[in-house]
Amino acid sequence: MTSLPRVLIVDDELGVRESLRAILGSDYDIMTAGSGDEALGICAREAVDLVTLDLRMPGMGGISVLEAIKKIDPEIEVLIITGYGSFDTAIQGLRNRAFDYLSKPFDCDHVRHVVQAALARRTALRRLRSAPEQILATLSHEFRTPLNVIMGYSTMMGDEQDAPLSQEQKLALDRIQANSSALLSYVETLFYMVELDRGLIPLNLGPVHIANVLVHVQGEVASAAAQKGVTVAIDVPTDLVVTSDEDKITRLVRSLADNAVRYSPSGQVVLAARSVRDQVVLEVRDSGGGISPELVAETQDVIAGRPGADPPRLLGFGLRLAGRLVRVLGAGLAITAGRGGTTCEVTVPTMVSAELPRIASNG
Repeated sequence: MTSLPRVLIVDDELGVRESLRAILGSDYDIMTAGSGDEALGICAREAVDLVTLDLRMPGMGGISVLEAIKKIDPEIEVLIITGYGSFDTAIQGLRNRAFDYLSKPFDCDHVRHVVQAALARRTALRRLRSAPEQILATLSHEFRTPLNVIMGYSTMMGDEQDAPLSQEQKLALDRIQANSSALLSYVETLFYMVELDRGLIPLNLGPVHIANVLVHVQGEVASAAAQKGVTVAIDVPTDLVVTSDEDKITRLVRSLADNAVRYSPSGQVVLAARSVRDQVVLEVRDSGGGISPELVAETQDVIAGRPGADPPRLLGFGLRLAGRLVRVLGAGLAITAGRGGTTCEVTVPTMVSAELPRIASNG
């Protein structure tokens, strides 16, 4: 059995199939299909690494074939084949998680380069998912270190007193700091989610004072909210306690609060909590435009951890992380949205509460 990566060429034109076979045949194990139905049959039976797909074929539409391929194996890389007048269709394919597109007539070197890049991404994703813990730790360090260096040097430049900076230079340094901080946050969130998925972060159960959590999160998002003119209010009993993982609950509330602030052009974000029988309900409300039903559905797929579900295409890091944390904590998440904004309700089990006066503050 060949050890070469397996490429499936899907096109109703024999000339196109044979052209791509001639370009790629020396480096890859080539299979061909003349229709979408034939291609799906092959993908269901055989191990396929990459598919080149003509979106304009008789019978089953190319976008439907692409979606079905991703349901069979989300890691199969797909390259869209485009001809004259089909560029808009190619863009639609990219939005449906195709890796790239190949234009007819084919440039041999370009085809080889794009195929190599697509297969390299597939290999990298597989290695990351199977990477032992020490490799994940090394990757995390390698990403964080240069970002911390950039942030450190930009801070030093901003504090330099011998040569005062111009307004333009200060603005440039501020942008470096802001974007580096945002990127560092994304990197840390990414690796945290990978570690969660691999079961490397155990639950650390103990008493969690919800008022402390909400006050802490309020302080963390206050600066970003103030820049937009958004106020952040909290409404929580002073001694509402659950037995859970404080760090994970804090991360969960913060991810929802970050999202609420980011998508509220003005108005108010409210962080609230209340006791409901033997549970605590944490609530994050905003006055933004309202989350879309598609985002709600994808968040529920993440929470459910459905093995056959499509990978989320629209979710940002905030809701992806929130979905994972809800699942790990054994909690529930209900999201309602409308013109008045979005409300996220997290139901946390295993609680002890006391009905005392409520903390209410704006910040």
